[in-house]
Amino acid sequence: MRLAENVKGLSKLASIILMVIFFLLGAVLSYIWTMGFYASSEFQLPSKTNVSIENVQFFAQNATFFNVTVLNPSYSPSDAMIERIKVATPDSKVQSISSTLPELPLPLAPGRSQTIKSFWNWGNHTGQSVDVYVLVTDGSGPAVEVRTLFMNLTVTNVIFEPSVTVSHFNVTVASMGSPTSFDISGIFVDEAEVIDVTPTLPHTLISNASRTLTVNRDWTDLQGKTVSLAVQTAQGFVAYRSVTVPQVKLNISNIVFFNITDSFYFNATIQNSAESAAKVDINKITVLVEGQNITIVVPALPQTLEPDSTVQLACTWDWSPFRSKNATITVETIQGFKASTEATVPSTP
Repeated sequence: MRLAENVKGLSKLASIILMVIFFLLGAVLSYIWTMGFYASSEFQLPSKTNVSIENVQFFAQNATFFNVTVLNPSYSPSDAMIERIKVATPDSKVQSISSTLPELPLPLAPGRSQTIKSFWNWGNHTGQSVDVYVLVTDGSGPAVEVRTLFMNLTVTNVIFEPSVTVSHFNVTVASMGSPTSFDISGIFVDEAEVIDVTPTLPHTLISNASRTLTVNRDWTDLQGKTVSLAVQTAQGFVAYRSVTVPQVKLNISNIVFFNITDSFYFNATIQNSAESAAKVDINKITVLVEGQNITIVVPALPQTLEPDSTVQLACTWDWSPFRSKNATITVETIQGFKASTEATVPSTP
């Protein structure tokens, strides 16, 4: 009788345990089925390679490259083949990076990341938002918007002084707000480098400072033109500025030869045009005839000549040995400006 009662008790306990097990198993299966039905696609493993951009770095000391760190996640089904890197700038231009370290295309295994040194000069896009794209083969290529470093290299002033000299001009360069210094390495006028600069280049321009450089270049050929100036640094940054160069226009007219009682001379009328930007000081007149360069001594030189004015000079010169010859008469100023004209020496007194 007691044995039957014990068996009956054990059967009830086993039934309870089985019911609990089946209840828990049913709950787990129900949860799995429900989550599988309602889970969004973001919880599902991708069928294709899906890399991501972990970081983009720009460096203040070198504008010729930037670094892109790319990750192929561990759940990625296969290696990612990185084919190309591109950059879109605010002017709607897309730059394809042609040179990288390591070189592309580049395989990237699941769970691995790689920093790629991308050679592209971002010096003309400092402080701007750019889009960086990583293109992969048969997969999803990521993109990220980043802001480049603010490197405020500017040409604040360009000064030509026609009343002083035509042999040089001054360029003022500033770095206000820049996080680091620059090493100015070159100055270019319409893409032609000027070799003679004071102080000698390279020259360090510290952060939040300005410096005036003297460009020792005769700018006679630039008069009246709009030229592009570029200041280049060793770090790869370039500052540009367009400027219209002032002009001084001199003209020589009314060359008249005289012979009075064997005293030979000629008169020359020199005009400083109304278009001229400054007064000049005439300090020399020469005559080139039959290969001889003859310096004419004229009293009261230098002679100041204001814009939109003329002056007549009597130039002593025994021109009798050069009758009927063609002569080139040149007027020079203290500032370095010149004007020339041709005249024929009389054949008779």
